[in-house]
Amino acid sequence: MGRHIAFFNIPALGHLFPTLGLVAELVRRGHRVSCTAGADRAAYVAAAGARVLPYTSTRPGDTDPHAGTPDRTEHIGRSLLNFLAEAEHTLPQLEQPLLADPPDLVLFDRMAFAGHVFAHTHGIPAIQLWPMLVSAGPWSITDAAPVDPHHPTLTEYAVRLEKFLADRGLTTLPAERFLTPDVVRHLAFLPRAFQYAGERFGPEFGFVGPCTMPRAGDAPWSPPADGSPVALVSLGTLNNHWPDFYRLVFEAFAGTPWHVVLAVGQRLDPASLGPPPPNVTVMPVAPQLAVLAHARVFVSHGGLGGVMEGVQAGVPQVAVARTLEQDINAARVAETGIGAALRLDGLTPDLLRATVNRVSADPAIAAGVAAMRAEVLAAGGAARAADLVESCLPGRAGGSGG
Repeated sequence: MGRHIAFFNIPALGHLFPTLGLVAELVRRGHRVSCTAGADRAAYVAAAGARVLPYTSTRPGDTDPHAGTPDRTEHIGRSLLNFLAEAEHTLPQLEQPLLADPPDLVLFDRMAFAGHVFAHTHGIPAIQLWPMLVSAGPWSITDAAPVDPHHPTLTEYAVRLEKFLADRGLTTLPAERFLTPDVVRHLAFLPRAFQYAGERFGPEFGFVGPCTMPRAGDAPWSPPADGSPVALVSLGTLNNHWPDFYRLVFEAFAGTPWHVVLAVGQRLDPASLGPPPPNVTVMPVAPQLAVLAHARVFVSHGGLGGVMEGVQAGVPQVAVARTLEQDINAARVAETGIGAALRLDGLTPDLLRATVNRVSADPAIAAGVAAMRAEVLAAGGAARAADLVESCLPGRAGGSGG
């Protein structure tokens, strides 16, 4: 008989999309799945077969023109503050509907602090979800990018977190342990081979790879009839207000054999960029999975969800990072031999074009992509993730890691 499983996610599509295949697989196996979702994400959750737990968010929407460029010096502290504010805002909206129909198991995104607090408060076993590099146990993001622990944003986060926990009477959840929750398992939506220090993580960390599925509402897309090589360029849905970069793409690929699909997001009017070259198709939102199925190269911001979708499709990558976390992902793209990383400083049309040409034609990179794709396939995806989730249901024996 199916059980009730609740997912707490955040609005970022790079966190939602890697999990939807798991949601659909659990529904297929007869479980009742409830997923938190704002109005602009509800269709994706419903298409996976889950019950939507609606809420309003504090996070910027896809069309918000004021979502600015991130400041690397404040990224970690500011991010923690932002998602703590999100938990303060969303938990009251979600707690009562779930208490009316309590879940047997809670799965919560690394940044969905409301899920962590809900599970802890009500004594429900929980799984932490990692649609990003795992920063726990043998490796931390601060190993790659040391952070000043006395930075004002981190100090503010610590004070606000203590108040949040105290207001809820959570004396059994100390603030210093908040980011290392007591969970029954971790699920990481990447292969162990892509994770820094992956071989050092124990069996409690299940590296299952991305669990993607076709996206509700994706526009149909076909490759160019003349067989031109396709390059997909996308900066995701959050830090994508970057008109200078899009004009740089115009200049880089004008007059080349490439057919470029350029996703510019919904924060700017594409007409404001000026007329694109004939071989560049500008779209607010590209049907990424469909384009990647035909692409020769993928230029992105280095978000892990997109990187993994590129690997699944067997596409070499060029990462142009905009945040501290993306810097680390981009470095890993280069280190694992699946593509190249470019810095914002000194980026020119000539450099971007030359890098795309090199990456798309390099046999060593093609071999690296094939090897990482094999690791993704071996990780097991949605079926193995569902096995691990089921093994954590109360009354079930624990499953294997990997």
